[in-house]
Amino acid sequence: MESEPNILRRHDLDSLAAVERAFHTGPLSEVVKSAPQLERRKGLTLEEFEREYRHQMRPVVLEGFVEDWPSVQKWSFDHLAERCGSVRVIVDSYNTKAAREATVAEFVTMLKENEGDGATPIYLQEWYYQTTAPELADDMPEMDIAQYDFRRNLYGDAPSTNHQLWLGQKGGVTRLHQDSYTVDVMHAQIVGEKLWYVMGPKAELRADTAEGWKALCDSPDTELMQFTLKPGDVVYLPANWYHRIELLSDSIGLGRKCLDEANLRTHIRQRMGELLALALNPDEVKRTHPELFDVVLMRSRAWANRMNIDLSRLRP
Repeated sequence: MESEPNILRRHDLDSLAAVERAFHTGPLSEVVKSAPQLERRKGLTLEEFEREYRHQMRPVVLEGFVEDWPSVQKWSFDHLAERCGSVRVIVDSYNTKAAREATVAEFVTMLKENEGDGATPIYLQEWYYQTTAPELADDMPEMDIAQYDFRRNLYGDAPSTNHQLWLGQKGGVTRLHQDSYTVDVMHAQIVGEKLWYVMGPKAELRADTAEGWKALCDSPDTELMQFTLKPGDVVYLPANWYHRIELLSDSIGLGRKCLDEANLRTHIRQRMGELLALALNPDEVKRTHPELFDVVLMRSRAWANRMNIDLSRLRP
């Protein structure tokens, strides 16, 4: 199998570790300290968002855009533990060695007990709460800027709003990546703050060397920027923008994906490719992507559940 030439696009553990290491040492670690701030806008109308950002494929932070959401106004970790404490979730699902099942109440207790120097931050990633705690949805109303999401036409209303909650501890990191399936990213910050680093879709790293990293940092195609997402803020990233997230405090955020119709063909091809790989070549996929295999299965099962698909049958 031919290797992906752009190391930023690879999913093997060595490449992921090399990219994460570069944020701490070497040329990239120096450049990120002075990376320019992503543009922030407050009071943006739907028409302005469409005209100035979505149609131009320009990322932006919408400052205070969801500050009136009930979740932003009243949520805390204790609130969730009391409200849906018995719901079962997978903690640290992106780490095959650390992943374990717990209730939301147990997860919150873990956070409180996992304090102090040297403690590894705990992270609840991609909680598809609408399949297990749908009562939370009313606290995060649909955004008018997300109505262009073409997934409704493909999968129906329920799967298209299959959003994820991300709950994590200060110091937790989501490593640099592009979101799957050529979807636009909208992330609403509910509790705490996150530091984001983003790079444009054309960013390219050809070698894990000082020269390779310097070339990435010097290229205008890299478009490296940073910003801090605060409660009530929403970030919009067009499809294929790279992003790395660091939790500056204990944090809760909502991940919202949107499919632009212009990316429909690519989206379908990627979806089919992933499903066929899982169905026809699961052993090889699990060997080459051990950190992602269970996560992808979790995504697909949640998607099938929302579509009322019986996974035990070949035909309806």
